[in-house]
Amino acid sequence: MRLKVLIRSDMVPILYRHRVVSLIKNAIKLGSNGSEKFFEDKRVVRPYCFNLALPTKKTQKVGKIQIDENFTVEDIVFYTNKRPIALYVGSLDKELINAIYKGLKKIKRFNFSSNCNMVVQNRRLVWQIERIIFINEKPIESETAVFKTNSPILIENDENRPVLFSDETFNHYLNQIMDRILSSPYLKGRGLDRPLKFEPVDMKKQVVKHTLKDFRENTGKPVMYLTGSTGVFRLSGSKEDLEIIYKTGIGIRTCQGFGMIELKEQL
Repeated sequence: MRLKVLIRSDMVPILYRHRVVSLIKNAIKLGSNGSEKFFEDKRVVRPYCFNLALPTKKTQKVGKIQIDENFTVEDIVFYTNKRPIALYVGSLDKELINAIYKGLKKIKRFNFSSNCNMVVQNRRLVWQIERIIFINEKPIESETAVFKTNSPILIENDENRPVLFSDETFNHYLNQIMDRILSSPYLKGRGLDRPLKFEPVDMKKQVVKHTLKDFRENTGKPVMYLTGSTGVFRLSGSKEDLEIIYKTGIGIRTCQGFGMIELKEQL
């Protein structure tokens, strides 16, 4: 199950994912009885994914983004031109989706900026939640399906270096990562039924700018650069595994706005 959340805001900085994480986390805490428990351990896989879709007729300029009291950068700021932003949130867990829905209904207005954090062009941004829509995905009924990325897929090797769709080791590390993720008690509770087979159809490399408090404190840098794969691909595996991946995302950092996919067709 997915949610489509329509949001009003004049501007969206290119560094937005960590604030969406905070919005979803707050919504879960407000709308649930215990569903937020997986936030207590940072090693636990969060059983959801999200993507923020900006309006097609947006404009962009380079502007000042004050990330926190220590870091200010000049980077891209998107202007929505009075058109809504669409936040999509997906999960296998209907109870979790309902909790997010209830929490967002309570929040209504989200302080994207706070004090000296995420101040954009010397303005503190507030996101106005206008409408929340439930979306039911088509069930996976085949062991091979064609998907399109809504946000880049991140795969890394044992040295935490990016692995792209064109690399020979991509399938190996994809299977290694997804086997571990599906083993989470918040997802399947066991690994892949059989190895996944990933076949690029129309894919390309994409570099994404991202920031997190822990990263800034540990590295002394304001922004991290994450290299991922985006586009259309075929994925083969068990129906159950494909269903979970479709609903909760593929690759790493899915709860940070990566790896959300859309079903195009089943083969």
